[in-house]
Amino acid sequence: MISIVRVLLALAARPVIGGQAVIEGVMMRSPKSLAIAVRRPDGGIVLREEAWLSLGTRLPFLRWPLMRGATMLVESLYNGIVALNFSASVAYPDDEGAKKEAAKSEDGKGQGALWVTLAISLAFAFGLFKGVPHLSAWGLGRVLGGEGGTALPMTSPLFHLVDGGIKLALFVGYILFISRMGEVKRLFMYHGAEHKSVHVWEAAEALDVEHARGKSTAHPRCGTSLILLVIATSIVVFAGVLPLVPELFEHDLAQTLFLLVVKIPLLLPIAGLAYEAQRFAAKSPNNPLIRAIIAPGMLLQRLTTREPGDAELEVALAALKKTVWREQQGEVVALPERRASVEVFESFDAVAKSVA
Repeated sequence: MISIVRVLLALAARPVIGGQAVIEGVMMRSPKSLAIAVRRPDGGIVLREEAWLSLGTRLPFLRWPLMRGATMLVESLYNGIVALNFSASVAYPDDEGAKKEAAKSEDGKGQGALWVTLAISLAFAFGLFKGVPHLSAWGLGRVLGGEGGTALPMTSPLFHLVDGGIKLALFVGYILFISRMGEVKRLFMYHGAEHKSVHVWEAAEALDVEHARGKSTAHPRCGTSLILLVIATSIVVFAGVLPLVPELFEHDLAQTLFLLVVKIPLLLPIAGLAYEAQRFAAKSPNNPLIRAIIAPGMLLQRLTTREPGDAELEVALAALKKTVWREQQGEVVALPERRASVEVFESFDAVAKSVA
């Protein structure tokens, strides 16, 4: 009995590890490590790793509930851009532009450019997935209302249901469109490999291809599922908050644009609520009620993941092994001492020996 309890306590203490697919590779992040593994054109594996110190570690209030969701989102977007730049430079070694962007990220000279890229990406995402649905729902209400006004007043929950439905349709349509591209199909294979590897880690099994093959390509903590939760949460929050906003403009379109601006600061608590809901669900994924709630998100992942081969699993496991190696060091590296190391390995077996 004592040994069983010890095993359960050890599993409970295992750090939470998640990842992201990049170009011909996978990024893995644990509480203390950020690792990127990329397959080279010659078949080798390039592994970049650095000690990780999150904003929440430096500023404890960012770990508060509802705050940590927004913090996680910003960090994930920033790290994702860094990882994509690095993976592009490895996967396409003849692309001078990709090399320069990766070099800037490594020597710190490109930090400003990365933040500009992040801001542009967020502005584009807001315009496409917030602005277009909001204005489309307003326009649809005007068309259906005719001369009598609008059939979808923004004080009505129906407006926000239509808004959310348009968002979901845009997101699914966007995924279906890009999934026809060969490079995106490869990206989705690495996405599936990332999920399978994380499942192996969470099952406390050996981090090898044999154990990863049979795992699911869907995972409760996937960003795809989080987007669905964000859409659902936004419907509830907007339906409850926007009717309380005073009408400052007599012209209907002006008031509509004003409410669109009001939505911007509400995105932070929405992201926080959705993140907390996902964390809670991920703790009990086998609970029948929880399974029913997360089922739409798990189903949606069929669009963003593909069954990986052994080559993709090796790359994902290489990144995972490196983050586990860092966690086992048992120390937190201060920000001035953080340095990324880049190693080249001929095979996955060489990676495994390196971190053993």
